[in-house]
Amino acid sequence: MATESYHFPEFDLLPEVDGQPQGCLWGFFDQGLRRDELGTLNLLTASAVVKARDEIRCGTHVQLDWNLEGLRFPGCGRIGLTHRVVDLRSEGLVALDDEIHFNTQNSSQWDSLKHWAVQSKGIFYNNLSFQEAQDTPRNGFHSISTDQLTPLEIPVAYIYTDVCQKGGIVGRGVLADWVRWWELTRPEIPLPQVNSPHAIPISEIEEVLNYQNTTPRQGDILFLRTGYIRWYNQADETSVMQEAGGNIGLESNMDSVRWLYSKHFAAVAADNLAFEAEPAPGGNMLHDWLLGYWGTPIGELFDLEGLSQECERQKRWSFFLTSAPLNVTGGVASPPNAIAIF
Repeated sequence: MATESYHFPEFDLLPEVDGQPQGCLWGFFDQGLRRDELGTLNLLTASAVVKARDEIRCGTHVQLDWNLEGLRFPGCGRIGLTHRVVDLRSEGLVALDDEIHFNTQNSSQWDSLKHWAVQSKGIFYNNLSFQEAQDTPRNGFHSISTDQLTPLEIPVAYIYTDVCQKGGIVGRGVLADWVRWWELTRPEIPLPQVNSPHAIPISEIEEVLNYQNTTPRQGDILFLRTGYIRWYNQADETSVMQEAGGNIGLESNMDSVRWLYSKHFAAVAADNLAFEAEPAPGGNMLHDWLLGYWGTPIGELFDLEGLSQECERQKRWSFFLTSAPLNVTGGVASPPNAIAIF
């Protein structure tokens, strides 16, 4: 049974994990014979959810999913969305169905712990090999229920537990509205180009949170607004197709790694392509640390425009969050189906 609270040693005092860098959390959330597949979502305990309900004060709610059609020009060979409306009159019914085919990376999505391996090692969170990730449901949003297995079929090393079995992602969300902070405190300086590798330093995130009077706590879900979706929604095809050399995001360095660890977020998300700035001198360091070493889901391409407006109206940048990933066995990523409630 999961604990209701966790004590984290300082980054430099974490127990060493053989062959991994200082700060790796593999094994930290394991329970007896159960090899953990939830990572920092373990921090969304029942008591954390009960405490988060204090954020519900007026009943206003905002959906955080971008249009599922999302990116007009997907990268990495990914397919665009196709939507087919099916006429059922040939079946004797005056009714319509629809069929949707899409790549989960092309719009708002949570990356599960089998989306991104530590690139230099080819290993996923909690020492999951690429072959295991490809051939089994492990580390996906929905693994497998042990109720469906005989005792002999349950692996000795672990018992499956996954996000869908846990009941989704529910807790307290906090928005670091970097765009608002920049435009209010630096009105004479244009916002940095979002389709460029502008790296937002942790020092600015701390300034944003202080400016908002927002204090993160263990188990929060952090949202970062960079302005990417706002720009994309207004950009014409020529602008979208023009490569400016990268994408805006959080600076990918050890300062960011140590700060994120110190806050112990359950998950992180942003309105940009990768949460972190791309390209970064050392590669996608934050993907390696968040998904690979800590088991922290990363959300990308969330539509935070309506959330920003509601936070401004409420004069608070924290809220109750509920998110239900698709219940697909072995799912690598999923639309968030996320709602912020005030």
